[in-house]
Amino acid sequence: MAKKKSFAIIGASNFGLSVAKTLDEKRQNIKIFDINEEKLNLHLSDFEAGEAIVLDSTNKNALEKNGIAQFDCVIVAFGSDMEASILTVLNLIDLEVENIIVSARDKHHKRILLALGIEEDKIIIPDVLAGRLIATKSLFDIDGDVQSTDGEYSFTHIMVKNEEVFDKTINEAGLSTNKDFNIVQIKRNGKVVIPDEYTVLKEDDFIVMFAKNNMVNDLILKIRGEMEEE
Repeated sequence: MAKKKSFAIIGASNFGLSVAKTLDEKRQNIKIFDINEEKLNLHLSDFEAGEAIVLDSTNKNALEKNGIAQFDCVIVAFGSDMEASILTVLNLIDLEVENIIVSARDKHHKRILLALGIEEDKIIIPDVLAGRLIATKSLFDIDGDVQSTDGEYSFTHIMVKNEEVFDKTINEAGLSTNKDFNIVQIKRNGKVVIPDEYTVLKEDDFIVMFAKNNMVNDLILKIRGEMEEE
């Protein structure tokens, strides 16, 4: 299991709430900050342990009083409000927050964030990311959900349907971790298995895999097997 970390999500946008929900499901410590109390109250019930705080993140003092620099990661997740995003990022930089991830509205927003010193791999344009996910899913004929990608690697789900790997260990099936792919977890009968190379694969196991995009099709054929012709 991943080490428990603390995350601040600034902005209760759809993107921010989605990130917060995923982190909450993984039992991480999260706090969601937004100036809109009504919006926070509307979504707070979606989280098991998350905390919501009404805050104007363009106010540097408000951020400082809420200990923003103490979080392991701060995610700025405004929707279309580029001005609030930029002012918030400036405040975080002033407060010496080390790990900042920012949702950008478009490439122009991204250019400004880069000029402010935010690393390129810490800037996410949700629409671009969603487009890549759909393209990857369509290109490789993936039945399961493609969860995320950075352009070269993807997370995807593949169900074990190939009889040739039934009851074989991950090592025997030729699926041991390497530089091209890694089995992150296996969902089996409603439970999650954290695998190693000696874990035995069973029919209908739901494998969560992190792999290079150019490896996905081969992995699908190895794990799911050939698709039946209509």
